[in-house]
Amino acid sequence: MKSRNFHRILVANRGEIASRIIRSIQGLQMKSVAIYALNDRELPYVSEADESFSLGSGSLAQTYLNIELILKIARESGADAIHPGYGFLAENADFARACKESGISFIGPTAEQIDQMGNKARARDMASKIGIPILEGQSGELSALLKNQQELPYPLLIKPAAGGGGKGMRIINSPDEMEQEAGEASREALNYFGSGELYVERFLEETRHVEVQVLADEHGNRVHLYERECSLQRRYQKIIEEAPSSHISEHTRKLLFSAALKLIAAINYTNAGTVEFLVDENQDFYFMEMNTRIQVEHPVTELITGVDMVKEQIRIAQGLPLSFSQEEIRMDGHGLEVRLYAEDPEQKFLPSSGTLDTFDLPANKDLRIDNAYKTGNQVVSSYDPLLGKLIVRGNNREQARTRMISALKEIHIAGLHSNRDFLLALLKSRHFRENRIHTRLLDAESLTLISSLKKQKDGKDREILAAVAAFIALNSIHEVKKRDRLSPWHVLGHWRLLPSLTISLGQDSYQVNYKQLRETGEMLFLIADREIQIRLVKQDKRNYHMLVNGQSLKLWAFTRQSEIYLDLDGVNIAFRRLDVLDRRYIRSDNFPKSTGKGELSAPLNGRIVDIPVKEGDRVAEGLPLVVVESMKMENKLLAENEVIVKQIKVIPGQLVQTNQILLTLAPL
Repeated sequence: MKSRNFHRILVANRGEIASRIIRSIQGLQMKSVAIYALNDRELPYVSEADESFSLGSGSLAQTYLNIELILKIARESGADAIHPGYGFLAENADFARACKESGISFIGPTAEQIDQMGNKARARDMASKIGIPILEGQSGELSALLKNQQELPYPLLIKPAAGGGGKGMRIINSPDEMEQEAGEASREALNYFGSGELYVERFLEETRHVEVQVLADEHGNRVHLYERECSLQRRYQKIIEEAPSSHISEHTRKLLFSAALKLIAAINYTNAGTVEFLVDENQDFYFMEMNTRIQVEHPVTELITGVDMVKEQIRIAQGLPLSFSQEEIRMDGHGLEVRLYAEDPEQKFLPSSGTLDTFDLPANKDLRIDNAYKTGNQVVSSYDPLLGKLIVRGNNREQARTRMISALKEIHIAGLHSNRDFLLALLKSRHFRENRIHTRLLDAESLTLISSLKKQKDGKDREILAAVAAFIALNSIHEVKKRDRLSPWHVLGHWRLLPSLTISLGQDSYQVNYKQLRETGEMLFLIADREIQIRLVKQDKRNYHMLVNGQSLKLWAFTRQSEIYLDLDGVNIAFRRLDVLDRRYIRSDNFPKSTGKGELSAPLNGRIVDIPVKEGDRVAEGLPLVVVESMKMENKLLAENEVIVKQIKVIPGQLVQTNQILLTLAPL
């Protein structure tokens, strides 16, 4: 079989996966080509590539899903091949077909194999045909499923037939929920994968999600790279993955490997793929789906096997054999991967957009970081809110867990919300420590974990922290003044230099008076008749070691305009100086804020996709009023009490900003 030489490869993706693919392309001494929408032009992957081409601005359909434009750029750049990454066009058979017709190699399976296995319904039929257990279910367009909604196997799980990654998935408990939930799922599927076709199957409670990574070449060589467990999910989006699974027995493991290899042999599959299973408490397993692409969580497998899967994908696409046999693959230790998202766990995990004022990442030999952003980048609401992934390896699961906790504590983010603290709470939880996890765990435990985070913050001495925040603010002024010779009035942003600061934490504010003790170099703070003495022992960039009333305190801190971020051993606390003008907060007042039950305001930037009510409707507590799409996820805004809809101020398709009033309501 004749091999194909690649010299230049275009990466048809963005963010962390684009950066990761570019590294492997360059490691093979080939040239990499990046594409980017205009709002991504400052992201790291764009400058990391050897060449970069703009897709212009517009929707996903006009940019990262625009097959004609991507192929035009590929031809103009002289690319021999295209690597699609995951998401977007990675499982689009039409794209694979179009690449072939253009004489450009698609680094993935053939269009026919994507059609067969990338579609959940057809993959399920194939699995059943060759004797792999499956769950009862069916697929079809939204209208067809709604016609048969009374006969479906409730409770059921509904998901896009043409894609994965947790997008568009819903649990539906009865026919009464079917029309609304399936409609939302179909919209998300169409928006993200270009097809609104859905697949439904019987839903199992408290199962494990275990998947087998496979590679296959054009010479008939097929291998597995062991398994991963991805049971910790929120809204069907995986959060923590590990390899291997500590739940399944060796007997079950061998059966899963056999089933996965049997499946790909049945269709003569080539390139990388993942065969996913649900495993119940009795170790019975059921085929769920096959992803015909590289997955978000592939690094955790790479870390324990030493295999660069992207390089193998490229070799396979060139017509070369795999660079190893099954017998040569060894599993070394235990791998753990966490996904760092821009979202606010305390606000029902709403996506968070804005500027990454700082994005500090640790340098650690035991840690791999695949990140999408750098300090100063904009995180916009158009895309998935994944900031990056942290991957560690340990000799065993417990060592990997403790190493990940240490690594997460060294991640520092300011400017927007993230799930870092939530990940720490999850890794420290009894359920994770004792490996008592399942796919519904976070549905039941998220509120408990968030409550534990709040207790950690509330347990801190707020007056001490307010004094520390004031000390950091004054120290920052001193550093800027010393470095830039700026006037202290300019730095303070206030019309005169006052011997006090006003510091707020949430709804609480503190008047902080201060003075310098010249004889000791300490600063004395007075808050509500309480004296707090602080002396700086050592400062290394943003890491501070200080004595507070004689007690040692080490923390990370960051200031920007009115904001003061403190990070104390993995607990992030954000203060604001109310005596400093900060135009970012003034800007948020362009739209009037909700004044109570009489108004519903947008909690985030996004696009209105549905308004399931009309003026005059009486809406019960807990029912949806508006659906806002942000970062490719739909967020339902629910009635907090029983209300009557007085006025609707927006329309479907409209872009809205945080705090913009959407509806006016009359409470009952």
